Amino acid sequence: MERMTALLQSTLVTELNEEIVAFSAWRGHILGQLYVAMPHRGTQAASRLLTASEIEMAKEGVTESELHCLVGNERARRFYERMGWHNKEKITEPVAGEHGQTDVPFWCMTKLLAI
Repeated sequence: MERMTALLQSTLVTELNEEIVAFSAWRGHILGQLYVAMPHRGTQAASRLLTASEIEMAKEGVTESELHCLVGNERARRFYERMGWHNKEKITEPVAGEHGQTDVPFWCMTKLLAI
């Protein structure tokens, strides 16, 4: 709960017919969340939300943003690359799971932001 509360001030939500269909959240220069509900994928919701997030981050003074894309999620990686993000390096991060923490590989993607 504390983790989510901390993100609320930097969260954007996309609604359609009073239903949340997508959201993004960041902390500092790291865009940690970008989610679009399955029925709304491929509708430009993700690109509009990502662009809006980048603009808000730039307004906060972020000049280079970073996100971590799960290695193997080629669809997401292609989307980010179409949106101007670049794969900087492959990293491994500990992620909490059902059986404790496990190391998970991610592509560390970056983008220079401008207002």
